[in-house]
Amino acid sequence: MSHITLITTCIAACLCQASAHPDAMMLSTAESVDTVDESSLLQKQPEKNPAAKPHVIRLRRESVPIYRRGKIASYKTSYSGLITLGNPAQEFRVVFDTGSGNLIIPAVECRSESCLLHKRYDMRASSTAKAINSNGSAIVDGDLSEQVTIGFGTGQVTSEFVKDTVCLQEAVEEQRQPQQQQQQQQVRMLQEVNSVSTSQTAGEEHLPAEKRKPPCVAMHILAAVEMSTQPFKSFLFDGILGLGLNTLAINSKFSTIPSLTKGGQLIGQFFGVFLTEGDDNEESEIAFGGADMRRVREPLSWTPVLKPEMGYWLVEIVAVRIDGRTLDICKDGGCKGVVDTGTSHLGVPAPADAEFAESLVQPAGEYLDCRLIPSPEVQIEIPGKNITLTSQTYMRRLPLREGVSVGSARGVVLPNASTNTTGPAPTDAVVPKNAAPAPVPNAGQNNATETRRFCRPRLMKVSLPEPLGPKLFILGEPVMHQYYTAFDMERKRVGFGLINNRFSRQDTGSRANRHGALPRGVETLLVQKQFKVSKSAPKESQHSDGPLDSVAFVQVSVRITLRPRR
Repeated sequence: MSHITLITTCIAACLCQASAHPDAMMLSTAESVDTVDESSLLQKQPEKNPAAKPHVIRLRRESVPIYRRGKIASYKTSYSGLITLGNPAQEFRVVFDTGSGNLIIPAVECRSESCLLHKRYDMRASSTAKAINSNGSAIVDGDLSEQVTIGFGTGQVTSEFVKDTVCLQEAVEEQRQPQQQQQQQQVRMLQEVNSVSTSQTAGEEHLPAEKRKPPCVAMHILAAVEMSTQPFKSFLFDGILGLGLNTLAINSKFSTIPSLTKGGQLIGQFFGVFLTEGDDNEESEIAFGGADMRRVREPLSWTPVLKPEMGYWLVEIVAVRIDGRTLDICKDGGCKGVVDTGTSHLGVPAPADAEFAESLVQPAGEYLDCRLIPSPEVQIEIPGKNITLTSQTYMRRLPLREGVSVGSARGVVLPNASTNTTGPAPTDAVVPKNAAPAPVPNAGQNNATETRRFCRPRLMKVSLPEPLGPKLFILGEPVMHQYYTAFDMERKRVGFGLINNRFSRQDTGSRANRHGALPRGVETLLVQKQFKVSKSAPKESQHSDGPLDSVAFVQVSVRITLRPRR
């Protein structure tokens, strides 16, 4: 039996820069100049293949309601896009996750409840599939085969190894011919300005957009034979496509971006991520081989990856401030952050998570949308950039009644770490210092009393040991809803630029004095003004055993064993 244990976590950030000069639209990752005006198209690397373009995939935002007492109390979210496996093609929806390193898809052999609710990959139905060991060697009938168990911040998967053809979904820009033709004209103009060849693949330029072939490559994948109930059961996506650095994968042949690049299917080993909450049906996307600078309101700021040999998109955190006050946790150094597209919350190392929660929780008052409430500004200083977060992106949308919890007291830990069930409450049970005293039932008013409601941030406790911890932040959706993030595998760096979405383009004055509205289906659990106290009524525990709204697909452990193949 071979045994491998890896500690892991996530990240997101790096790529191309923009300026107000339309003649500087093209950007190579070998350059550090700023480019483009906000109407520019997709940036690319002209030195490798001038005819190639970034491949942009639409991401569907999935919002799963979390119930307490039969009512919607919160939501957990994910972003996923389409890929295909094998020949004939089998289609799957996957989370593009910068916090892990492998492509994981449920297999037909998997009988876990989570697998049975999703599409499953049938290796026997693919003419290009082959059962292998982790090193790529073929499995002889009757021999033991290797299995790998990967632990995430939330959840665990056991898989077997397969080699097959993987194809990304058709690109967004290739499905919109009028827009594509306009983009081609602009790109040609810029290529002339920059003396870049405009040669096309023979016959490719005049093919109908829908006939262009999506990027495909033969690579090694993980066919899951066991998947934990949480969080996989409740989501509609099928699997995970890891976008961590090479060393986070089992080996380089399991790493998607390098495999596609070596096969000539992508321009370079970099990609950009645009995540939005989907208000007004605005779509999220991921761009492979470039960045979509229409999604950015400023030039990207770059920061180097720390310890790239660990495989994470890990960046140094110089300081953390709340409302201008510098927190003690990073004053003596050692703070790091993993940028993770697969984590729904802002991960904060214990015990600083309690200080964060106490500083950011606000009495909801008349607010029904907590993203609109005035609240302290959070600054995360990294080399070359101050990442600034506001309630717009770090607050849960819905206010929570006192005593109702949807967060995890455990947080992100190693899979076998012991937990103290009588330990501190989750961060969404913290009451701010400035909160009014808890109401006392008035016997003269039929035991009626006012209900306290709070706007609570999307925080997740992180308790990981060295070498990643103990001062490890996870920069998840709250950061990426505020910043377009770009990842450069070749130069080992991450880029951040203020996001250009519909919410960010609104005048801040237009949001003043707005209290928002509840989504459809959210009822009295949130808006109830009074409740009655009864001795026989059970008290709801703050440590809820129900589904949680936090999701972390940051890879925290890997273990390979020998077993009979299923």
